[in-house]
Amino acid sequence: MDIRMLDPDEPGYFLNFRNPLPHNEYYAVKPQFMPPHGARPIVDDATGLCIGYTVAHAPGLWQVYDADGRFTTLEEAPLQTPLIDPLDIALIAFGVFRLLSSGRAVLDVAAGKSIGSVLSEATLNMLRGRLKVGLSVRNLKFTRTTAAHMAESGRYIPVNILEKAIRYGSRSPDAQKMPGMFLYRIKMTRLKKIVEHDKIRYVHKEYTLHVVVRERDWTISHFHID
Repeated sequence: MDIRMLDPDEPGYFLNFRNPLPHNEYYAVKPQFMPPHGARPIVDDATGLCIGYTVAHAPGLWQVYDADGRFTTLEEAPLQTPLIDPLDIALIAFGVFRLLSSGRAVLDVAAGKSIGSVLSEATLNMLRGRLKVGLSVRNLKFTRTTAAHMAESGRYIPVNILEKAIRYGSRSPDAQKMPGMFLYRIKMTRLKKIVEHDKIRYVHKEYTLHVVVRERDWTISHFHID
């Protein structure tokens, strides 16, 4: 879409969006502080968002980092977790935590297999809370046009990612000098889950996210990636 077609006075609305992405695709912004080598994403099916990272410390014990790459806690698999076959121990270190739409976290370790509910509610709440620091996503508005794009799997960007572009991205005047509108840019990553030989890995592809914002009421008037 050509941003020269934007209407600087188009109304903005507070809206909630459902994630239209395929179940194997997620988005992330490059962490402000890089977690250690070998960190694995914690991905959220409900939003299509990476909400944090884990690093295997020992079998059944993980270091947990938030989406900005800051260490938050150590997480241990609870005693009530179903017994695990000894052959699965090697897989646990390389598993990816996935937050289901129900809010429960599971560890994906292989095709067709998830182990227990191994991230505590306290840890999940901490990671969710860290996402809300700064400009609240509840304060962002969308025009009817940008709301329509959020319903398309090829255009959807999690609202938290759009918020991070405004909080951390580079800011410049709108290219067409529309009053009160500014362009924000940030590097972001699209993660695609691949299952091969009974193992899970994530393919990372980097993009630049462009977000045009009317700052007087924090309305997102346009966004795209390239």
